Amino acid sequence: MKNSPYWEVAPLNRELTLKLAEDLGLPPLLIHLLLTRGLNDPHEIYRHLNPKLSDFPDPFLLEDMEKAVNRLVKAIYNREKITIYGDYDVDGTTGAAILYLFLKELGLEPLVIFPHRERDGYGLHPHLIASLKERGISLLISVDCGISAHEACRVARENGLEVIITDHHEVPEEISEALAVINPKRKGNRYPFRELAGVGVAFALLRALRQRLYEEGFFGQNPPKLKNYLDLVALGTIADIVPLTGENRLIAWFGLRELKESERPGLKALKKLAGLENGLVDTNSVMFRLAPRINAAGRLKEAELAFKLFVTTDETEAKTLAEELHQLNAKRQQIEDRILKEALAKIEKDLGPDRLAYVLSGEDWPLGIIGIVASRLQEALYRPVILLTLKDGLARGSGRSIPEINLYQCLSDCRQYLKAFGGHPAAAGLKILEENISAFARKFEEIIKAKLDGKIPRPRLKLDAWVRVRHILEPSFLENFIRLEPFGPGYPEPLFGLKNFEVRNISLVKEKHLKLFVWQEGLGLPAIAFRFGNSIPKGIKAIAGNLEISAFQGRNYLQLRIKDLV
Repeated sequence: MKNSPYWEVAPLNRELTLKLAEDLGLPPLLIHLLLTRGLNDPHEIYRHLNPKLSDFPDPFLLEDMEKAVNRLVKAIYNREKITIYGDYDVDGTTGAAILYLFLKELGLEPLVIFPHRERDGYGLHPHLIASLKERGISLLISVDCGISAHEACRVARENGLEVIITDHHEVPEEISEALAVINPKRKGNRYPFRELAGVGVAFALLRALRQRLYEEGFFGQNPPKLKNYLDLVALGTIADIVPLTGENRLIAWFGLRELKESERPGLKALKKLAGLENGLVDTNSVMFRLAPRINAAGRLKEAELAFKLFVTTDETEAKTLAEELHQLNAKRQQIEDRILKEALAKIEKDLGPDRLAYVLSGEDWPLGIIGIVASRLQEALYRPVILLTLKDGLARGSGRSIPEINLYQCLSDCRQYLKAFGGHPAAAGLKILEENISAFARKFEEIIKAKLDGKIPRPRLKLDAWVRVRHILEPSFLENFIRLEPFGPGYPEPLFGLKNFEVRNISLVKEKHLKLFVWQEGLGLPAIAFRFGNSIPKGIKAIAGNLEISAFQGRNYLQLRIKDLV
């Protein structure tokens, strides 16, 4: 059912490439990679390759930041009781952790709470707020949620709580009535970057608060070092799949370095279990090794487990928490595989391979797992996919989309069938009555069909350039190539095409990984295709792959990670 991609090659602006290469003293191939990613100004390129902490924007440009900081300063001086309310994913738990740790540095002891994914679902919930007054809470700060939590804000006001919302989700026409609503996506915002993750918005709040307190002489000679928080900020940012451009690049650039060297007992214990104790910590390490283990807490148990892992100073507790997350993740993988098989069987039996979108439901599909399965189905089928779990006449679900389709907008167009929805163009969540699922599915597929002109889409593989092995192995290119990192959404890892080469030493490793040497003009480059299959292809004419530095038995080496071959 999977569509094979067709290859596109980025256009080459030869004149501008050569001019910038000469002006900046950089290899033309490197300049071409930057141009294809929208960087064409010499000063912009220099800042991109040489980021500084001073490049972070002024946080007070965010709407309502002044109000939020004024209220927090008052709470700090008056030693008020504060509650931090975070979402249950990596983004929300890391955001809650940095707020907690910073306020704790100032001598406060905030209460931190999270909704339960199964019992409560996503968002700022009134029933979790109502009891806070009895505990003496006067101020509530949300992280990664709350932009449309009208009822929760009303309940907070009735209970004498003031609310500061920090969120990054799409902004509805009517936002929550809170003391302050900080979201870079708000209309008319002067802030220069709108694609922050929830933890990035929380970090902006910390930057503004620290600045104000420093100006007032609160810290004396020893102000907190916010750079020390960037390990958690990068972890949440990368895990939330936001574009790694602009401010997010700064967060990832500095944060990955902090993450690699982090002395937090919880992160050290988790990295060890994930096989990253002494290895390279990059965006892939976060997305595929650390984030799944952390997210397992909110998916299968309580998000508080992840939060405790981030904030504990006890090594024994850290090891226990990390091991629990590791085991939960293994359980998650088993459940995920089962749901994937069941979903594929439903498609084969009931819907067929030619639909332009799929809406599937099941009664024993855990809500915390179906988003991952939807993502795997979307990737395998290259269609928008929504999975729903049924319970007592209500369905809650998660959807994933392809670049051609804005999922959030499509759900908005189907709002008459939905009880609630929210999210992004690529991913969203929803609630719907079971009786409305069939009508919703028909309407959803009609909308997708119209947007795709009735044609099954075919994924595109976008090559940055056709290259020779000697271009890749050229010392000045390799030296500067590392400075392009970190890669991620919105700033993709360079993809190179190679042809007219000789294949040497081809073999299958563990009966599924294809290994070979690309030999050209007297130079060789090792290449590997993970999970390729159980047979060796014949007559390879071209390879598309990413260049990577891998570690094996304590040594680093260069190889091509094969994305596709023909």
